[in-house]
Amino acid sequence: MTGSKISYCGGSVPVLWEGDVVVCGGGAAGVAAAVSAARAGRKVALLEKSICAGGMLTNGLLPSIIHMTDGVNMLSGGICKEIVDAVSEKMVVKPLYNWHNIHPEPMKRVLDDILLGAGVDVLYNMHVFDVISHAGHLEAVLASGVAGKQAIRGKIFIDATGDGHIAMLADAPWEMGDANGHTMAPTLCTLFERVDFERRPPDYRYAGSGRKEWREDTEKGVAPLPEHHFVGFFRNGPTSGNGNLGHIYGTNPLDPISVSKACIEGRQQSEIYLNFYRNRVSGFQQATLAATASQLGVRESRRIIGEYIMTHDDYVCRRRFTDDIGCFAYPIDIHAAGANASEQQNVEIQLAQTRFKDGEHYGIPYRALLPKETENLLVAGRCISCDRAVQSSIRVVPGCMITGQAAGNAAALAVEHQVELRQVDIKQLQQMQRNQGIWL
Repeated sequence: MTGSKISYCGGSVPVLWEGDVVVCGGGAAGVAAAVSAARAGRKVALLEKSICAGGMLTNGLLPSIIHMTDGVNMLSGGICKEIVDAVSEKMVVKPLYNWHNIHPEPMKRVLDDILLGAGVDVLYNMHVFDVISHAGHLEAVLASGVAGKQAIRGKIFIDATGDGHIAMLADAPWEMGDANGHTMAPTLCTLFERVDFERRPPDYRYAGSGRKEWREDTEKGVAPLPEHHFVGFFRNGPTSGNGNLGHIYGTNPLDPISVSKACIEGRQQSEIYLNFYRNRVSGFQQATLAATASQLGVRESRRIIGEYIMTHDDYVCRRRFTDDIGCFAYPIDIHAAGANASEQQNVEIQLAQTRFKDGEHYGIPYRALLPKETENLLVAGRCISCDRAVQSSIRVVPGCMITGQAAGNAAALAVEHQVELRQVDIKQLQQMQRNQGIWL
């Protein structure tokens, strides 16, 4: 506690922390942003609403980190590679940079270590509910925790919430979903234990994904859920694995009632999938449901409108920009919004049709991290400025970490040189990214 207070709604709120850079959201993008800014010598706070960092990597039980490379170049080196290498060592497995299965528990410890090692002031269990800003300039974010309402003041703020929550509170413009406002259906991931992987079918890419059996049951009309886009199950231990199974259709990711219903339905689905695996997939007869995620796997919500909006055309043309802060190559991956069979089946067709050749990629311009109508705010992760097609590509963990690392470095440069974010030296920012392992 600093001992100072800040005016708010006719009263005052105590200031918990004051420094250079405030990062809101402790998922993949937020961790990368906080670590890069702190390593550059800035005083950094990371606010996270749960009690651990990682977001989908931990609370969300996400099975895998995918597409760090373009088949030739390591696009998401730097902090993302550092984390994958560290968690691989804890899991006693070889790191696989294009499809690396993870376990949430060692990941939690790895992220704590990297944050504390960088000197980040980590503030868990902090829920941001408002901002204090004047003419687009943020002075503080207001958060609620065990001590009640408190203010966190900074010079530069980074929105890594996934939902663009801080940018929305700061009155930055945004959009969401398709032309009708529909968004990709989320998933509540699962953790299975007591799987006998020695008995799994040898031809299964995902160590017993269940895809083949599910499709057979769907064709027979006996599948227990109307699901035609089956992602699968991914081994992450001697007898354990995470399931990215099914979708919760019709969910509005910004409606608390809808999200609550989705969490309940996701837990109901998890038991259905467990029974399916036990009955239909070799090696799962004794499997148990060890956990369901404590964070809903939201694939799409707000897209903040920034100084440049990345487009489908940019993706198709493999466009590069003079202010690129990184490159990425994951295909366009728009999951269905509803339980329509043809819409679901189009997802895998779309993935195949938009997949780049080895060595191909598109650029991510710094301008896509700069929300309009704000001065000292950056966005990172899946809420950056882009259309729906690009968002469906860049939303995965390595893409989020590239933008997070760039946001942290840009914030550090702005503070160091006492310039506005839009006046940051792009060449210097790009060199920082390269020096830290980001491919440009």
